[in-house]
Amino acid sequence: MYKIRTNNYPMKNFKFQSIAVILFIFTVLTSCSSDDDNTPKDDSIYKSAYVTEVVGPTTGKTNQELSYSVAFQVENGCGQFHQMTDVSFDKVEGYQVEVKYPPTCSTNVPEIKRTVYKLMSPNAPGTYYLRFAKSDTEFLVTTVVISNN
Repeated sequence: MYKIRTNNYPMKNFKFQSIAVILFIFTVLTSCSSDDDNTPKDDSIYKSAYVTEVVGPTTGKTNQELSYSVAFQVENGCGQFHQMTDVSFDKVEGYQVEVKYPPTCSTNVPEIKRTVYKLMSPNAPGTYYLRFAKSDTEFLVTTVVISNN
């Protein structure tokens, strides 16, 4: 008698089905992702500004909030305070004002603007120096004497 030979390749069939399922899942997941990014694009320009004046307390108590009025010059009337950043000149640490400018501005006259900078005084008494960049190489320094409560 003749033996009927069946051509069953279970492993080959299993691999093909597995690959087909993975490709199907991949296609479904990538086709459902949104190509529309509705977040507004920020075309603003960020630049450093130099401090022209710092007004605030020269004495304080430990662990007390101190507020300083910081004046800085912007390139045009559209510039707005964005944040304070850390800066270092010759290994001396201080702060620098960062200004946010819109992509276009109709007022091209430099202005002096102000912001209030708040910080907590140290928990140890002593003499401290609050430094703000007034040029590319110099700080405007405010000396603050902190005493115990």
